[in-house]
Amino acid sequence: MSAPVSTTLEAMTQVAHFESIALEAGAVLGPIEVAYQTYGQLNADCTNGILICHAFTGDAHAAGVSEEDGQLGWWDNMIGPGKAFDTNRYFVICSNVLGGCRGTTGPASIDPKTEQPYGMHFPMITVGDMVRLQKKLVERLGITKLLAVAGGSMGGMQALEWTVAFPDNVASCLAIATTARHGAQQIAFNEVGRQAIMADPEFYNGDYYANQSKPARGLSVARMVGHITYMSDDSMRTKFGRRLRGKDSFDFDFSAEFEVESYLRYRGSRFVDRFDANSYLYITKAMDYYDLAANHATLPAALETSRARFLVISFTSDWLYPSYQSLEIVSALRARNKDVAYVKLESNYGHDAFLVEVEEQSILVAGFLETTLRMERHEPRSHATDADLFARKDFAVIANWVAPNSRVLNLGCGDGTFIAWLGENKACDARGVEIDRDLVRRAIARGASAYQGDIESGLKDYSTGAFDYVILSQTLQQARQPLELLNEILRVGKHVIVGFPNFSHWSVRWSHLVSGRSPINELFPYEWYESPNIHFVTVKDFEMLCKRQNWTVEKKVFLSGDHEVSRLPNLRAEIAVYLLRK
Repeated sequence: MSAPVSTTLEAMTQVAHFESIALEAGAVLGPIEVAYQTYGQLNADCTNGILICHAFTGDAHAAGVSEEDGQLGWWDNMIGPGKAFDTNRYFVICSNVLGGCRGTTGPASIDPKTEQPYGMHFPMITVGDMVRLQKKLVERLGITKLLAVAGGSMGGMQALEWTVAFPDNVASCLAIATTARHGAQQIAFNEVGRQAIMADPEFYNGDYYANQSKPARGLSVARMVGHITYMSDDSMRTKFGRRLRGKDSFDFDFSAEFEVESYLRYRGSRFVDRFDANSYLYITKAMDYYDLAANHATLPAALETSRARFLVISFTSDWLYPSYQSLEIVSALRARNKDVAYVKLESNYGHDAFLVEVEEQSILVAGFLETTLRMERHEPRSHATDADLFARKDFAVIANWVAPNSRVLNLGCGDGTFIAWLGENKACDARGVEIDRDLVRRAIARGASAYQGDIESGLKDYSTGAFDYVILSQTLQQARQPLELLNEILRVGKHVIVGFPNFSHWSVRWSHLVSGRSPINELFPYEWYESPNIHFVTVKDFEMLCKRQNWTVEKKVFLSGDHEVSRLPNLRAEIAVYLLRK
């Protein structure tokens, strides 16, 4: 990332005016005001624009110090000079969503027909409507194609919607702690909040503005329920436990005795001061309506026309938008062979993790954006060097076999060095799968399209012949079901490259003969009880398998140290590398 010029942004809200917008529900809404903030400078060719989409209760004030109240933006730890969304390089935009109450037209706005607040006469809105209004704003700012659309939670829904509604106008999508559609539990929590608001005696069917009142108690309860879903059991236990507030014993009444009770009441009361109850109703309903696949047979079909590359991030303790919902998005993208990177980050903060757990997230986002920018400018994608490649002798062989401009899937991709090298030096569309979370993080930070998952279950999403080459190097011996894995690889790849350590090498035989113990050396550096190797394949074993399965061996190379072995490979080869096809 670039060195920061300043760590503090000036945050000034601007307002754009539009005549009208046609809504999915059938109504036409207008005139419309949109509150937005921008950070950084738009470059001469208008190609460095990034749209940040806020979550449910967020607003346009994403970063910097507010001129109104002096508060920092809700994602200030991610947006600014030298930060993940580096405003020294990118022009960052954030607008308040349609239906909001922080400067964009919503239920509290004045209806020009009645000259009174819309209230419950405001038309129903959708996430798609929010995105179409954002598109109008982006065009007004002179941007034809966004470098990225990013957001967490409801912001992630908007980012996903951008990729299918306007596939030609967005280069990349960062979907964080989000979903392609709400499940029953998420709808249920929203409905509890809505019912709390509408049950408040001061709700007056949404026309409380005229009564100089607000359904404060109902809105406060709705916020309390929502806030519980944003946290995790671990974070609540650590922050509050069963501690009492300012006392040593119970009062045996219904006051806020526990610290967690006091905290929730405080959060609820603060929320009432800044958020409109009707906006709560309309926006939660828009979230519940949202289904990316609604007008398509399947979610993969919905993403078929998307041209963006994707970074999907979930968090281990997020139970409001659990990781399986992120994986549904990733699976759908893989089914259409889209460029997607995915990682599940460790966190105890629950759904709020995307707002507060920013150190690792920043590294991932910065690397992903850097690569997207280079791809859009047709510049080299990474800084992978030949020295990085040739540190592994089998990689040198494999690199020579892989044809330029081919589609490559590397299983067990490690930190992404090899697929980054293939992308930069052979113009390959290279993807990777790796089970180790730390290695996946490093790969994505490098700009590689890496997916965190088990290679033995991670191929089912891909169609037959999806890749020109599938690489399985130094991993076959660790697979639980190697034959099933090889068959699946040969289905997905037109050509398959398999490399493995030869367990029949003379040093292995000698160690067993002389010491009676499993060898510990450069090739096999583990104690037997720590080794990930569970199948002890030899050159002769593998060739017999190929013959039995009628697989065609196109090429094969046997390595010992820096040299190729031409005679007696079952005895003399340390590593065997095969190029196969069905």
